[in-house]
Amino acid sequence: MKINTAKEVIKTSCIIYHQKTNRRGNMKKLLLIFVVILIIAGLSFAGGKKEAAPAGEAQKGTAEPAKKTVTLTVALMSADIPEATQKFLDAFSQAYPNIKVDYVDVGNSVEEYLQPKAAAGVMPDFFSINGGSFGGDLVDKGIIADISGTDAAKNTIDSVKPQFTSAGGKLFGIAGGVSSSLIYYNKDLFDKLGVKPAENWEDFLVLCETIKKAGYTPLIITPADGTISNTAFSHGFANNVAPKEPDYVNKIRMGTLNLNTPEFAEVYNMVKVLYDKGYTQEGALSTEYLTGNNMYVQGKAAMHFAGTWLAGTLLNTDFNTEVFMAPWNKKGTKKIPIVATETGWGVAEGPHKAEAILLLNWLNGPGFTMYQNPRKCIPHLKKVEGNVILAQEIVGFLDELYKYDKTAGLWFVYLLAPVMPFTYKFYQELLLG
Repeated sequence: MKINTAKEVIKTSCIIYHQKTNRRGNMKKLLLIFVVILIIAGLSFAGGKKEAAPAGEAQKGTAEPAKKTVTLTVALMSADIPEATQKFLDAFSQAYPNIKVDYVDVGNSVEEYLQPKAAAGVMPDFFSINGGSFGGDLVDKGIIADISGTDAAKNTIDSVKPQFTSAGGKLFGIAGGVSSSLIYYNKDLFDKLGVKPAENWEDFLVLCETIKKAGYTPLIITPADGTISNTAFSHGFANNVAPKEPDYVNKIRMGTLNLNTPEFAEVYNMVKVLYDKGYTQEGALSTEYLTGNNMYVQGKAAMHFAGTWLAGTLLNTDFNTEVFMAPWNKKGTKKIPIVATETGWGVAEGPHKAEAILLLNWLNGPGFTMYQNPRKCIPHLKKVEGNVILAQEIVGFLDELYKYDKTAGLWFVYLLAPVMPFTYKFYQELLLG
């Protein structure tokens, strides 16, 4: 799946919405393990596909939702907006009284939640899903639905569809928006200390040292779960590995990408440097997604490395918060920023497929602003029913992305599902020494 350029992905959505409103031995050992896992995963992906259900068979039972009462199992990544999630699901049930919703939160990793469900044949009817090979494999095996003919798909801008399109050409998910990850920072504290956002890695280390010497925690990271993969891993890979391996997506899928390199080691070493120098928060190893977000909002660090999808939470602080592009590029090299889709939504092949598609269409239609407003995320839709709320800080950040011709996707776009849990586990192993 080829990712569209930053200009194509971001500009399309923004135009629409502007109009609307030192342990070398350990490091080597870990990297070799990662390489072996990647090769095995690549072989499995290349040779382990099952035949997908015939097109006509896959669509059975979707023309008319049931008139009798149905309970829809719904599994969503929603920890940042639990109240808003319950609110829009309740509103959906009011719109469709015969459909009851049994909702659970998937935690911080969609793939880790869905993988065993898919293997056991007990997929939820409606679920959060990321773009990339994991969902592509499921739809090509007939486990989840091709939703290309839905109203939600027709209302989605074309530039965000490739990441949710399988090798077999099937659309397995609707993006939850357009996204990137970046540094949120306490502008008041920066002004007090007389410092500015850094433009490259070396200057970022100087910035962190200045903040530390002034008695403040420089940066929050979240290596206790997969969310560090959205930040340090994705930017480290984009700025170290991708420039020398332009065909990295295909090579990863085939298990032929050489990761026993200094460039890949640097993806992990950059975080180790921050940790060893004391630039991260106390208890960083055990810090998860929600804890890290709360720490920043409470003013416990000068900066937080997180996603644009958290704008509604991380810009809502008692101090002035602004954002800047992660300076994971070495001095003298140009940044390669992240441009991706947000975690989206998919539908399982099963007896409640028609009802799940109703929820999909509703969430990308009349219910969308109930999801978007609290998050202030960048919408992916051609037309929105209701008012969109955008954070101006994020709009300004996206405007800066226009300058970059080379971009990379988030980790889940190119890594294979068996590898994904190891991205953050290797950070933990390395930081523990």
